Amino acid sequence: MIERRKWTWTEFRAKQGAQVFQIVKALQDYWPLTLRQIYYRLVAAGHIENTRSRYNDLSKLIKHMRLGDFLPWEVMEDRTRRLSDKRGFTDHGEFIAQETDNFLEGYTRCLVQDQVRYVEIWCEKDALSQVFEKVAWPYCIRAVTCKGYQSVTFLDNYRRRALAAQEREQVPVILYFGDLDPSGVQMFEATRQTLEEEMNLFDVEYIRVALTPEQVAAYELPSDPAAVKLSDRRLKAYVRRFGMVAVELDALHPQTLQEMAVEAIESQFDMDLFMEHREVERQERERLAAIKAKVMAEFNGMTSQT
Repeated sequence: MIERRKWTWTEFRAKQGAQVFQIVKALQDYWPLTLRQIYYRLVAAGHIENTRSRYNDLSKLIKHMRLGDFLPWEVMEDRTRRLSDKRGFTDHGEFIAQETDNFLEGYTRCLVQDQVRYVEIWCEKDALSQVFEKVAWPYCIRAVTCKGYQSVTFLDNYRRRALAAQEREQVPVILYFGDLDPSGVQMFEATRQTLEEEMNLFDVEYIRVALTPEQVAAYELPSDPAAVKLSDRRLKAYVRRFGMVAVELDALHPQTLQEMAVEAIESQFDMDLFMEHREVERQERERLAAIKAKVMAEFNGMTSQT
């Protein structure tokens, strides 16, 4: 049996717990959060140092805050473990109720179907996927999580989407968000190289939106040069371009990330045309609501007679 050290709430831990609570409360609009997001907000506030040991200590603290009901469980989620839905309804009545509630609901129009550019937003960090998905959804574009170096299967799927866009006479554009470190920089460049030199996909615009050295300076983001592996063969070329700096994308406030993403997306689109399609969508939803009301009235009349 593994012997565990008993957790005790010292004065220091209680003080840090209060700091965590304030950070989490301020980020409530962005729940569920990741540990790194909370960690970097504490670093930015000057509450803790940017070290691996402090990160590990914070993980333990948040664990016991949740176990002790000092933080809601909804604050964080585990995105690395998957759970499938169970099969089946209680009876056919439950199924009918669900289907009638859903009838002609959820219609959305593609608001960018007539745009000159076909845009996707790519993020290196799986932990930040929801931040970008929330931004991408209203603009009817894809948010792509591209953790690590891309497989040819992954890139072939993108190539097919890009070629389909080009057939529609649209220009494919990738808006990329990644860490500012040797891997984060080289991964995006390797993606372009593979698509062009090995998969013959050309005329795609590759735009690195974040992170950049200018953003690191402007937002005073914490750098951790110790995180850079000295054995990394890409290190020399990276240092010549950016210096001995290593900053994670998570260090940016979620609101800042979303604002950057919105600005980058809207810079690619004709927003007057976008708003025209949104007005058409509103009119179409009104028509669907009227159709549903008429059909449901007839349906309810039929079921009341049986």
